[in-house]
Amino acid sequence: MFKKANIKLTLIYSLLFLISFWVFSVGLYFWMENSFGESYISEVQQKREVEGSFDQRDTAIATVAGDIALDRLKNILLVLNGGMVILVPAVAWLMTRRTLAPVQRIHDQQKQFISDVAHELRTPLSIMAGELEVALSRDRTVPDYKQALTSNKEEAARLINLVENLLFLARGDQGRQTIEFEKVDITDLIGNVIASLQIESSNKKISLHFETETEPTFVWGQMSMLRRLFFNLIHNAILYTPAEGNIWVSLSTNKQYTQVEVKDTGIGISPENQEKIFNRFYRVDSSRSQTKGYGLGLAICKSIIELHHGRITVHSALGQGSTFTVLLPTVNS
Repeated sequence: MFKKANIKLTLIYSLLFLISFWVFSVGLYFWMENSFGESYISEVQQKREVEGSFDQRDTAIATVAGDIALDRLKNILLVLNGGMVILVPAVAWLMTRRTLAPVQRIHDQQKQFISDVAHELRTPLSIMAGELEVALSRDRTVPDYKQALTSNKEEAARLINLVENLLFLARGDQGRQTIEFEKVDITDLIGNVIASLQIESSNKKISLHFETETEPTFVWGQMSMLRRLFFNLIHNAILYTPAEGNIWVSLSTNKQYTQVEVKDTGIGISPENQEKIFNRFYRVDSSRSQTKGYGLGLAICKSIIELHHGRITVHSALGQGSTFTVLLPTVNS
């Protein structure tokens, strides 16, 4: 599709430029031809008469000089137009590629997005359909039906979570994500998030540490989004940290930014993957982790941080853990 569009747009650009240059060349030639006509000869005569040295030979010389100048101009314009026939299509092709590049990138992203969504939806739906088919294939006991319904409920909950995440990202893409900023005590918010994840971390025998300043720290933002941001980051750290590991959440601030670091002793991320982990549906090699997810958590984190005019960076090495650093504008009292 884009190959045909490239060719078509190149032809249009080329014709527009060539026709414009041809019109300019023809107009310039006829204008110069009129300039070297009778008015030109009259000006030469008047000038030579003022100097007192006019004769008919001057008129002949002026006429020949005008003809020679016109011939040279014609040759120059022919050479330039011939060169333009070669140069303009090349320039038009480059302009076309530059014009269509953002459109093609968006189109490719949309295709990839649709493919990823279809893949992610197909898996839980196939599980649900398979379990229901097995459950309905013959008469079963109440516990069997209950188990099938419970499993379907879990898959339905995962689908609902997927749809909610997709809607959140879609609203952000369309600029429809409305934020009512307020003064948020980030120290208290992160403390509550850590408290909500203590049971899960304890079940994996992971130690959660929270290091903060003595005074509360405030940022401007939307509380629910910021809670979601730090929940995703800390929950990811738990998912990718083996048993007996450690996670440190540290908070520091200055006049411009409040910095939150989430550091773990997890499996780490390779350098090539660090550039992709914030992409939607991207997941690190599943063979190295037993975690289940859709690969949207970090994409949502990045979207929330951008909405809050902040930044996020990651430093990691395979087998040595990861450190995610979030910077958010500080509220100066």
